[in-house]
Formats: sequence, C-alpha cells, structure tokens
Amino acid sequence: MIARELVRRGSAVDFVQAPADVRRVRTDPANWWRHLDRARFRTVEPGVRVTERSTLQPGLRHGLAERVDAGLLGSFLRRSGWDADLTVAMLPWEWRATRGLGGRVVFDCTDDWTRLLPQAHGLPDQLRRIADEADEVVVVNHVLAGLFPGRTPVVVPNGTDEVLLGATRTVPRQARHAVYVGSISERFDTDLVRDVLTALPDWTLTVHGQLVFPLRAQAARDRFLALRTEFGGRFRYEGLLPRDRIADVLDGAAVGLVPDVASIALGQSSMKSYDYCARGVPLVVTAGHLEHSSDAPPHSYVVSGATEMAAAMVAAADEPVAAGKERVAWAAERSWARRTDAWLDATVPGRPDPVTGVAPRRPRDAA
Repeated sequence: MIARELVRRGSAVDFVQAPADVRRVRTDPANWWRHLDRARFRTVEPGVRVTERSTLQPGLRHGLAERVDAGLLGSFLRRSGWDADLTVAMLPWEWRATRGLGGRVVFDCTDDWTRLLPQAHGLPDQLRRIADEADEVVVVNHVLAGLFPGRTPVVVPNGTDEVLLGATRTVPRQARHAVYVGSISERFDTDLVRDVLTALPDWTLTVHGQLVFPLRAQAARDRFLALRTEFGGRFRYEGLLPRDRIADVLDGAAVGLVPDVASIALGQSSMKSYDYCARGVPLVVTAGHLEHSSDAPPHSYVVSGATEMAAAMVAAADEPVAAGKERVAWAAERSWARRTDAWLDATVPGRPDPVTGVAPRRPRDAA
C-alpha cells in the first residue's frame, strides 16, 4: 500500500521477493538458476517492478546460512545495478547484505520476529546490528521498539485502504455470520475457532486468505483445513481474496474476527482491523493486539478464550448503527496517504513540504 502511494506521488518502486531455496531445483531448476546471480524485474503495475531471488538455504537456519545468503543477496543487488535512493529491508537475517549500498538504508519492522520465529538463529545479534547500523528503524507498534537496543524507532502503524472507504455497499449483512480476511499461518488459533463454532451452533465463519504455513508446520495447516469437515458448511475456507472483493465480503458479515494465538500476536498492527473498520464491521480480536495499542479502533472487543469470544460476537452483532459509523470515521483518519506521509518523514528526512514524492529511482542496469 505504501508502494502504491509512492507511485501515485511520482516515485518508482522495486521489490526483491523473499528467496526460493535450493529445494526449488527439484521442481523448477531453470527458474532457480535464472534468479541466483541477478534480478529479472517484471512490471506488475505502473511504477512497480518485482523480481524473484534464489538462495541455497534460508538465512534464518543458522549462522553460516545467514552469511551465505547475505553474500548472495549483496552480490545479487550489485550485479543488478541496484542504485536506490532508499533501500528498505524487512527481514533481519538479510540485513547484512545492505552494507555498502548507496543511499539511505532503513529497516521496516512489521512483526516481532523473536515471537513469530523463535527457532530462527541469531536474531538478537541481527536486531542489535540493525539498531547500530540502520539510517532509521520503523516499527508498526511501539511494543516492537524494544527489539532494537539503543534506538528509538519511529512508530508508523498500518493504515486504511481508501478504496474500501469509498466503495458502494451492494451486499446485505448476514445475521450470525463472521469473516476473517488475512493470511493464515500458525498465528491463526484453530482450537479457539473450533471451540467458538461449537459454542455458537447457529453461526457461520468464512475465512479468506493465503495459507502461509511453513513446511515444519504442515500439521497445523492440516488442523486448520480439517475445520471444513468438522463443521460442514458452517466453516468455509475460500482461499486468497482479491482486493476488489473485500468490501462485498465485509459488508456481508455481522462480525470480523482476528482469532490469533495471543503469545504470537503481541506487537501487531493488523491491517485487517483497518479493513474491517473501513466498512464499519465490529472487531472481535484475541488478546495481544489492541490492548497494547494507544490508538485502538472504537467499540472493539478484545477477548481471551472461546467463552469471551462467543459472547462478544453475539453482543457485537446487536450493536447500534452509530458504533459502525464511528469505526468508519476512525479508519478515514488513518488512510494510507496519511501513513505514507509519516513513513516518509522517517525514511526521507528533509523532504520538501508539501509532499511531491521521494527522489526518483536512478537508472540501473537491471535486466
């Protein structure tokens, strides 16, 4: 969303995807080799280019894997003519590769990696290195500031898609119907959802989003998908939802759920909460999210356990219309246009006012 806003303001943005490791050789060897040494950018929408990247092992595996992957990434960028005015890193184990890059180098932290990936090797040292070396550190929640010793990161939460705010309402609300819109991983509390649907036999839940369970968590993926059999038509998994359909899906819901495992959710700035609010949908979220926010949406329900979640869903479905209008107004004050201003203030100091965009991408030899 920030990239699209930057493009609207006249900038160009290049993305380097998270790498495919050597296991890809078994299924797509030509593509793996093709993206090992340099970028192969393709335009995915005006002003935005994306390239795949290959590596041997994920950098989070162990110290040697981190150093090898960072070396491959650094070489990949140099061979691709990377000459950005602003480089933004988001994965701690890739930070080492940013050394020696021109322009400003910023770390944008959207997750508490120590909670999300406790098995990742060397995270404390990587985060300490980022704190020492980054031109700026941006976090989505003040809770994440403690990950970077000696630094005071800039807090820029997620924001609201203005398209959702202005979309025409064409779908009627369904009584006793809940939705979840977002990626599905180990963070999604399958056991909690099972208990809630058991406690509310006249409710349905539809889940929209991409399955992003790592290979080591295939058992958790199977437990999630098993809910379809356990509850029949009362639980539906619809896969990835195009952005142009989100408004209709949310308008048809009585409640929007965020059923995350509390111990993993701490420090989040859930984009789905802004999406829900943009359409006035009541939020029912598990602990670890909004109770740590200094700017929580109005009339939200923060719950602990299935009993509280079930009761909150029933209460939210019967709330006054004015509550939904207040949520929409709250979301409108937190659009991506405003969030991008705050993000640019942190990442591009001394930029002109009024905003005309960041410095354009310099020419680069990237095939």
